[in-house]
Order: sequence, then C-alpha cells, then structure tokens
Amino acid sequence: MKMLEAGGLPVLIDGRRSADRDNPEGYYEFERVKALDKGDTGWVADAHGQVVKVISALLEFLPADQSYRVIFMHRQIEEVLRSQRKMLEHRG
Repeated sequence: MKMLEAGGLPVLIDGRRSADRDNPEGYYEFERVKALDKGDTGWVADAHGQVVKVISALLEFLPADQSYRVIFMHRQIEEVLRSQRKMLEHRG
C-alpha cells in the first residue's frame, strides 16, 4: 500500500490505527472493509478511484455491479505466522 501511495495513487484509510512498534510505517486500513461480509457495501461506490486494502476472503462480498482492479499479494503462511507471533509477544 505504501508503494502504491508513493506512486501517486490515492489510498482509502481511516487512520483508526496509528503506527506502532509492530507496524512503524502505519496501517493502511479502512475499518468498514471488515464488514463487507455483513453487507456493509455502501461505501464502495465512494471509494472509486482509490486503493483499498481488502483481504482475499472478503473479495467475494464486493458488489458485482462495480468494476475493480485487483493487486493480489501472496505471502507465505510461515511469514504471516511469524509476524503475528512477534506482534503477540510485544503485546504480552
């Protein structure tokens, strides 16, 4: 997300989570994305032209009447688990 933003693309973030020890560059998140599976799609049309981080499990809940360009980032599960373990250790 940071690379896309640096390249001049507008990103949709809500700023609810500020940078911290685990993610010193900050979080590129928009909280309402997490409710896509519950039908919260009212914001999607307003996000047109912006980059939005959506985990793959929620892609199927995006409205079918819209067009999307998707950049899919694949991470090795071991890398994800290592990162999450480190974050949990920091939080005690």
